[in-house]
Amino acid sequence: MTDHPELDGYEPHGERPMRSRTTQRLIQVAALVGIALLVMPLVISQVRIAERSAQRWCGIWVDYEILEPSRPSARFQVFGPSVIGWECYADLVVGDDQYLGPLGIIPGPPNLRDGRVLTA
Repeated sequence: MTDHPELDGYEPHGERPMRSRTTQRLIQVAALVGIALLVMPLVISQVRIAERSAQRWCGIWVDYEILEPSRPSARFQVFGPSVIGWECYADLVVGDDQYLGPLGIIPGPPNLRDGRVLTA
């Protein structure tokens, strides 16, 4: 008889683990998928907010600087003119796109060529 009566009749497993390697791997994969599914909506919503913000700031910048008919186009570029981040282009009706400048990784008010910051 031991000090703990609830352990009477218990035999340890010895060297063998309680779960097989396949079961352990399955649990690990399920945990990783669960974490990814929890984080994915946050990432998607942040990307959508950044895209809307970049489009808005680019639209304001195009309205301010471009005198001919054009459409604003904010694009996220990894190897763009400012290395990484949102870039603002004016899609001209006649001709090619005109690059206006960077909006940054987190889009914000554009810096004009004369050093001023354009505000809404």
